[in-house]
Amino acid sequence: MNSKLLIIATLFAVTLGVIAVGADGREVCVARAPETAGQDVGYELIDILRREAWVTTDWTLETYADFSPGLTALNWLKNDPRLGYAARATVLRSPGCDADGEFTYQTMFGRTFFHIADITGATGGDLTNGALTEGAVLKHHRLEFEADQTVSFLVSPAGESFVRVNRPINAIPGDNGLPEGWILQELTLANTWTADLIGEVRVLRLADGTSYQGPIIEMPVDVVHVQTDPSDFAEN
Repeated sequence: MNSKLLIIATLFAVTLGVIAVGADGREVCVARAPETAGQDVGYELIDILRREAWVTTDWTLETYADFSPGLTALNWLKNDPRLGYAARATVLRSPGCDADGEFTYQTMFGRTFFHIADITGATGGDLTNGALTEGAVLKHHRLEFEADQTVSFLVSPAGESFVRVNRPINAIPGDNGLPEGWILQELTLANTWTADLIGEVRVLRLADGTSYQGPIIEMPVDVVHVQTDPSDFAEN
């Protein structure tokens, strides 16, 4: 084998090895719901080669902070632990599965993860020098909000509305700033409201990591209070 082919073969083998490190196989699209009941914080690892996001609740903040995939698993990146804003958040299925209630699992680093989303791209990139960035994921996610709950939306210059989904658990509230034409709108609900984030979803993140997702097609109709402010991002 000539040297060029040997180098290519070696790189290919190393890549396959990196993909497999930390994992001992997948259970694909099985009818078993993830064990997330009563868990407020999800811990997410991103496979940058396959562009997949995997989640487990089998960690604590302290042990997750100490965890590192290591130099032998360079394809895995840690995402910040995040807290959601919805009263209830439900993952309906893993990407690639045909029906709700089907999930793909993988055991790695001594814990069981489920496949929550595929990363489909940075659709808009950096919209304003880091103050607002845009990406896209493929997922099946349902958010449920209670009556009297205040729901925050980020509204684009084109009138598209994105619901606030989560924030890093260690985010420090502050003045994130807004690009020209973007506004924050807060609606206090008179009744329960459900937002489905299904298919390709655009993900907008503020400078502090707070995530707004959508666009939302069916906005809440029954509201008791509306507040719109282009400069005051919610700090709660």
